[in-house]
Amino acid sequence: MRLTRQKIEEILQVILGQESVSFIRMLADKDNISEFELATKTKKDIKVIRRMLYFLYNHNLVSFNRKKDKIKGWYIYYWTLLPESIKYYYIKTKKEKLINLKKQLDTEKKELFYTCPSKCTRLDFDKAIHFEFHCPECGELVMQDSSEKKVQVIIKEITDSEKELESLEKETTKKIAHSIEKKSGKVVNKLSSKLKKKPSLKKNKSKIK
Repeated sequence: MRLTRQKIEEILQVILGQESVSFIRMLADKDNISEFELATKTKKDIKVIRRMLYFLYNHNLVSFNRKKDKIKGWYIYYWTLLPESIKYYYIKTKKEKLINLKKQLDTEKKELFYTCPSKCTRLDFDKAIHFEFHCPECGELVMQDSSEKKVQVIIKEITDSEKELESLEKETTKKIAHSIEKKSGKVVNKLSSKLKKKPSLKKNKSKIK
């Protein structure tokens, strides 16, 4: 699975919230965009823009460089998204979610859960005893709740997450291998060009004679 622009936007929306859509799209459209341009084009307060940028920067999802304004004398910051860092962040959070899903699955299989007819809340066995098998919200008697459907949903989520992670990690491995191959190719080319430029030993001997 390739991390498309749409996927990048989805990841950042989860981090920053739905109100950040226009900000994310502007940031994705252009490298080295100033915070003032972002504020103007998204019609958001500069403080809001800076807060979102600093949040992304603290997670290594954007980079910046600064230039001094010759007229006003202050520094203006220009920001760029880092797609590869966003991908690694996504893989990391996906792995964390997978761990939690597996823990949740284990709990659902081992524990007994109880709920009232109105499904106000879901209690484990210890909490059900604590509330004397009555719903703490509506007061109705709670009955044992089947975990079968919930278990099936969690298993599907685990399977989907594992497939996606496998695909992303394969793509990352391919990129690393390609990068190493490219670098080694450059080294070989440099060495061969140096050897070509090196004067022949026979020619040097003839000059000495």
